[in-house]
Amino acid sequence: MDYLKPSTSIQFLQPLTHHLNELFRRSTKKELVFLGATTALTIYNLSAYITAKRQKLNLPPTVAFSLPFIGHNLYMMLMPNKFIDWCNNTYGEIYNLVIFGQTVTVASGKCAEEALKAKSEDLSLEHGVLRDVLHLHYVFDDKTMNIGFLANPVVAKATIPSSKMPGYIPGIQTGLEIGVNALFKPNEPTIVNNPSVTLQKFVAYMSVPTLIGDEVATNADVIKSFAEFTGDITRNVAFFLTIPKFLHPYVLPYLQNVRKHNLIMEKHIGPVIRQRREKMRLAKEAGEDHGLESNFLQGLIEYTKKDNNGVQSTYTEKELCHAVLLIAFASVHTTSMNLSFCIYWLIARPDLKQRLIDEIEQVAPGNTPITAEILGKMKFLNNFIREVLRQGADKLANGKKAMRDYTFYNGYQVAKGSIVETTLRQVNFGDNITRSAVKDMDPDMSLNKISTTPAKDFVTFGMGKHLCPGRFFAVQEIEMSLVYLLKKFDINTVSDPLIFIPKNM
Repeated sequence: MDYLKPSTSIQFLQPLTHHLNELFRRSTKKELVFLGATTALTIYNLSAYITAKRQKLNLPPTVAFSLPFIGHNLYMMLMPNKFIDWCNNTYGEIYNLVIFGQTVTVASGKCAEEALKAKSEDLSLEHGVLRDVLHLHYVFDDKTMNIGFLANPVVAKATIPSSKMPGYIPGIQTGLEIGVNALFKPNEPTIVNNPSVTLQKFVAYMSVPTLIGDEVATNADVIKSFAEFTGDITRNVAFFLTIPKFLHPYVLPYLQNVRKHNLIMEKHIGPVIRQRREKMRLAKEAGEDHGLESNFLQGLIEYTKKDNNGVQSTYTEKELCHAVLLIAFASVHTTSMNLSFCIYWLIARPDLKQRLIDEIEQVAPGNTPITAEILGKMKFLNNFIREVLRQGADKLANGKKAMRDYTFYNGYQVAKGSIVETTLRQVNFGDNITRSAVKDMDPDMSLNKISTTPAKDFVTFGMGKHLCPGRFFAVQEIEMSLVYLLKKFDINTVSDPLIFIPKNM
């Protein structure tokens, strides 16, 4: 029993301690942070795996060739399309990958459709992405988060459905022109060194007047906050992923301060809410209609909620101010991102760019005002945007968290707390490698199908009850932006930056 003696154990540990000390001494701070994060994730994931095994769940198969610490990340970085297609062919519709030490379940085919349509009580996007990745609950309290998931979808369906899009065209056009005048030089080329930030501001100029109201249409603070909020959130993600959760409260004061956006909204949106509510009160007393514009903010102001006792109430001024940022998060980031995809595709494929310019000049020559009828006649514009949306779908997306043990239709199960990703591009195209080369981009393959209408080969906006309710507004903004920008500018690149050259030079 000598192997139990303390002296023997110490002798055994001394070489290991020496090696660990050398590793610590030679490693940089970044290397240590990375090592600590991957170790923590691995231990966490191992405990979840052991728990699932003890529960005797029918877990999906784990893909082979996982590398120490980085798992399958190397394959996802070097050859994502081929790797995912190989996994689908080898393991079927559902399997597990190890991403930075964490096991994630990947669903494709019918399993992907099931994951996209699943109830939030089963597979939750809120907990999988908004809380566990973006950590929005560090910025908003639970009441505000509930507005985003309970009130916003209802208000969106009421205020920005397809039927109301024609009425929003003048407001979007006005905001669009204000944005162009603010961001681009009229008589000389404008070099955009940070296209992402610039396009977020551009979309904010379009969105704020229509979604919030004319009262803040040109308010520089509101537009800037609307544009920058999502960027400030996403810049913190890398820190949250590498730092153990129990340390988050200690590092939050040193990260990008996103609470400033709450204060900006309280300062500028608060008075708007008070003025509208006063007008609503006076109109009600007089037995008249208040006559206020039916935009997104007005929909939230009028929205009534019920408590557990059935008592109805409206949201407070502060809650509404903070909820405006959730609108910004849902609209500006995704719209600007897909607009940038459109622009870069046009630059990469000059033949598509020329076809789109020819259609614009034919359907809306000169200063022809943009109407819903004119946009409806631009079939190639519709097909191009639809194809960009299909192409731009992430290889793995919609990281939903299992809120309880969940069983897929084929009998495979995921344990509570697991993350389920879907292969969106595979669902859109049948496999990932199809039309993945720049030369294979083909808008004509959309066959004039409306770019906001979901289909089994077009799940970019989601499926079932979880379809994005703001898709009509987002696509209309992208359509109008491309028409206006291509009329006014020759858009190209100078190395990485974009360059907008006025056509009247």
